Amino acid sequence: MTAALLVLAGLCAAASSFALVDRASAIARIDPASARRWIGRALGRRRDREARAALPGLIETIATGLASGLSLELAFAEAAAAQPAPLDRATRRAAAALSLGARPERALVAYEADVPAADLAPLAVTLGAFARTGGRAGRSLARVAALLRGRLALEDERAALTAQGRASALVLVLLAPLGALFFAVATEDYLATLVGPGRPLLALAIGLELAGALWLARLVHVGRGKNDLASLVDALVIGLDAGLTFEQALGALVARSPDLARMAEARRLLADLSLGRGPREAFGRFAAAGQAEARVAALVETAGRFGAPLADLLVAQADALREHERRRAETAARRLPVLMLFPLTFCVLPALLIVFLGPPLLSFVR
Repeated sequence: MTAALLVLAGLCAAASSFALVDRASAIARIDPASARRWIGRALGRRRDREARAALPGLIETIATGLASGLSLELAFAEAAAAQPAPLDRATRRAAAALSLGARPERALVAYEADVPAADLAPLAVTLGAFARTGGRAGRSLARVAALLRGRLALEDERAALTAQGRASALVLVLLAPLGALFFAVATEDYLATLVGPGRPLLALAIGLELAGALWLARLVHVGRGKNDLASLVDALVIGLDAGLTFEQALGALVARSPDLARMAEARRLLADLSLGRGPREAFGRFAAAGQAEARVAALVETAGRFGAPLADLLVAQADALREHERRRAETAARRLPVLMLFPLTFCVLPALLIVFLGPPLLSFVR
C-alpha cells in the first residue's frame, strides 16, 4: 500500500511537470468510471481490514456456542447477529450452507470475498478435522483466534514502526512538483522559461523524481516480512491439535491457502513426503531453505523419533520466530532514516534544485 502511494506520488510529480509543458492541457479529464473503481478499491481495502480484525471475535463466539452444546450451523447462526458488516452476511450464508448439509470447508467459501485465504485456512482445517473425527473444538478454535490476533498485532506493529519513514518519503517525493506549481503561479515567466529553454532540465527533474519515488518505495517496503514462517508453523499446530498427522495438517493447509507465506517450501515438503521420500531426506531439503526452516525440520524429526509432543514444540518455535520477526522489523525501522539519505541526496535534492533554481538561472543567462 505504501509502496503504491509513493510510486503514485512519483507519477503525480511527473504528471504535474508534464502539465506545465502546455497550459492547454493543465486540466486533465477524469474518467468517472475510473474514479469510482479507485474509490471502490480503497473502500474495499478498508472493509477487508475491518473484517480481518473482527474474525478472531467471530471464532471465539462460535467456540462458545459449540461449548454450550449448539450444533455447528446453530453456532454460526447465533454468532451472525453479533458481527459487524460484512462478516454478518457471510456468517449467515455459512450457516445456511451448513444447514443444507455442506461441509464446513465449503461453507467457509462465504467469507472468501472479505477475508484472505491465509486467515481462513486455520479455521477450515480445524472445523474440517472435527467434522470428520468429532470431539471438542473449543481449544483449537481458541488457538485459531489467538493465531489471528498475533498475526494482526505483528502487522500493526510493523506498520507503526515504519509509519514515520513512509510519511517522510511521501513528503519528499511531493516537494518538487508542489514547488513547481507554486512558482508557476507566483512567477510570471517561470512557466515560459521551464517549457522553453528549460525542457531538458524538466525532463531530468521528472526522471529523478520517478527514480526517487521507486527507490523510496522499495526502502519503506523492506520492513514488511514477506516470508512469515511463524504463520505457517501456527497453522500446522492447529491441524495437529485437531487430531491430524503432520502430513495431513500440511496437506490441508496447502490445499486451502495457496497464498500463505512460505507456501513454496511447504508444497515442496508435502510433495517429498507424498512421493515416499524418507523423513530425513524430505526435511533435509526443507531445512536447506534457511536457518529457521532447519530448526523446524529438526523439531519435527526429533518428535517423530522420540514421540515428543510435536504441537507444543512447534508452538514454542512459532513464538520464537514471531519475536525474531518483531526484532527484525524494529531493526529495519531504525535503519530506514539512514537509508533514505541516499535517494534524498541523489534523486530528490537534485530534482528540487532543478525546479527551484533552473528557470531563474536560465532567465538570468538570457
